[in-house]
Amino acid sequence: MQQRHRDHGHERRERASRAAVGRGPANRDHPKREAAAADYHVVASGEQLARTLMSEGRTRPAAVIAWHPGVPENRIDVGRIAREVGDLADIYYLENGPESFRFADALPAGAHVYGNAARVYSADLDWLRDVYRSPLRMAQTPHAAAIAEECIIEDVLNRVTAPPAVAAPQKPLEQKDGVVQAFASAGSRAIVELDGGQRCTIQRERVTPSVRLDWMLAVGQGVSGLYDPSAGTLDINARKVVPRLTELYASGDLVLALAEEVGPKAAILTLYPGSSWEVPVQRISSNPLDTADSLVTEGEVVVVRFLRMKGAVVLSLIDVDDDADVREAPELLCGGTPWLQSGRHLVEAPAGAEADRSATQGLSAAGPSVAGRLLSAEAGSVAALPPVKASAALISAQLALDTERAEVARLQDLVTTGSSAGPELLRLEREVAALRGELELERRHSAAGEEHLAGLAAKNARQLEDLRTLRARNREMQQALKRSRDHQNGAFATPEEQVRHDIYMTWARNLSAEDKPRFPLPADFTIGQEFAASLYARTEQGAVAKALKTVVEVLAGLADRSSAREVHPLRVSEGGDAPQHQREDGGRCFRAAIERGAASARRLHYWKAPNGRVELSRIVIHDDFKP
Repeated sequence: MQQRHRDHGHERRERASRAAVGRGPANRDHPKREAAAADYHVVASGEQLARTLMSEGRTRPAAVIAWHPGVPENRIDVGRIAREVGDLADIYYLENGPESFRFADALPAGAHVYGNAARVYSADLDWLRDVYRSPLRMAQTPHAAAIAEECIIEDVLNRVTAPPAVAAPQKPLEQKDGVVQAFASAGSRAIVELDGGQRCTIQRERVTPSVRLDWMLAVGQGVSGLYDPSAGTLDINARKVVPRLTELYASGDLVLALAEEVGPKAAILTLYPGSSWEVPVQRISSNPLDTADSLVTEGEVVVVRFLRMKGAVVLSLIDVDDDADVREAPELLCGGTPWLQSGRHLVEAPAGAEADRSATQGLSAAGPSVAGRLLSAEAGSVAALPPVKASAALISAQLALDTERAEVARLQDLVTTGSSAGPELLRLEREVAALRGELELERRHSAAGEEHLAGLAAKNARQLEDLRTLRARNREMQQALKRSRDHQNGAFATPEEQVRHDIYMTWARNLSAEDKPRFPLPADFTIGQEFAASLYARTEQGAVAKALKTVVEVLAGLADRSSAREVHPLRVSEGGDAPQHQREDGGRCFRAAIERGAASARRLHYWKAPNGRVELSRIVIHDDFKP
């Protein structure tokens, strides 16, 4: 059984299908109540709550907001979250203590909530397969608590599968015009001033498609819609625009796309809501060793080539020119802004970061209390943090703190009932004082642990931003190298001519004038059919140069003298006494190292005839033993 708390009093309603909850903390521990109505559940059984969250019968997301009795100034405002999205999700309020530990024990590792923090659990249970799809929002400072509130509201809105039902108005709504003044709640609310001077909001969950409002509208933009004075909302669904690919882009255009999902083998890129396409890694990079998630970040806005091949839409990140014009993304609302912009990514600022940069242009009219809670809609480049796991030391400290607190309460009860006990009373009072000292020490240890976690979270955020920047630079460098190679390709009639030219230039650059007569480049070496393709398959900087240097050393007879090249026969199997690969003409296959101590280090395979003539066969990775 559970009881549901409301902010306009202590009214309680039983809900048989939810997790068991109790009376909640006493008034001295509970956050200050607001005047507006907002429903949430105070958790009494952490284990029951965990079972509820993992059940397959849920139809709405659930937000669990944990609060720490010892750090009241950092609490997340559960009342505000309930008021904003309480009609879209189940809101649970969990005290940090024994029940929060039982909650953690019943969930998969890393999926729990502790301290002053919150997490949203989607109804589709994808967080059971990948806990990083349900990020932990921590509140180490009052400022971080305000940011966490915005993030939780945004997380709920991102996991709502259908808009809530709206009661039919008593009378027809009036069409009203107004101007967008500001955005709130991480782009989920637009504050509009109507022509008559009234204030109202546009709510993201009631707009189709459910995209951030600050991605579809702009401050100062005129809007019109049906005004509901009872709810204080403006319905702008009549302004919805449905883009059509046939009218938007032509084959060959460079366009913007949002990376919705990224894995090792492919990325899901969205041109506009309802138009998503799977892009395999072969169309992201020409390097066979690259993975999609090493080049593209989930939530990143990327430039892609829009192609039509045999009538089918194909997206490619290969051959994207830096200086070419990029087509604007479509509007999703009539008269709105392009929904995607280069450099603006779908990410949140982490808790504790300096995240309140001014996406709230024109917000002075909305009041400072609103401005203080807004996140930048253009923050753009700080990746969302994965959940930070509590250390074993911190959990032990918190558990010890809860045990000591319970012991203090028990001893205080004994003191109250045993006032006539004389010496026993004095002893108990001393025990209480000692336990209070221990409790304060545990609190300090806990605060130090949480501060350490906050530092790690900030460091992780910086590293993730650096990673996103490196991925983008990696894509740019690969494009530049490919363009350079394509430019070279036009100068030679055949790939073999280019290989011979590059080998000669490498020999000329790497051998001094004194060494060239001693180690000449033979004129009779031959090039196998697969060699050119395997040589130029790698596009990262320096890869071709390394391979060519090894080729020159083999042809000039230097490789046999170098221990770094590890020249040895290529055998038909891994056995030490296995015979060497040999052709009918008597040629034997050898193997030389191009790289050492690197992942998938490359090797050169080549044939040597009885007369000493060399045929270059292939450039392979370490585990490839085919001649």
